Amino acid sequence: MIQVMNNERSLISYHIRLQGKVDRGLASWLPELSLTEEMDGNTLLDGELPDQAALLGVLFRIHNLNLQILSVEIRNPKVSEAPHGTVQNG
Repeated sequence: MIQVMNNERSLISYHIRLQGKVDRGLASWLPELSLTEEMDGNTLLDGELPDQAALLGVLFRIHNLNLQILSVEIRNPKVSEAPHGTVQNG
């Protein structure tokens, strides 16, 4: 069965809190996220990702950089236009 998907897709906003300060050089491995140093000495990564697979990719890179994750928060999803006529086999 071939199913035509909706023309809208959600971009999900994430806040990922890391322990300690993250060097700007290490942050360059996470270009899809902005970096903010918090008053408590920890780091907040903030950005929009298209799906859970993209989130897992970011979390995997954080792990490989030997950074400790304190929390991951999902914020309100935003809607953007997907290419018209996107088809999904199923």
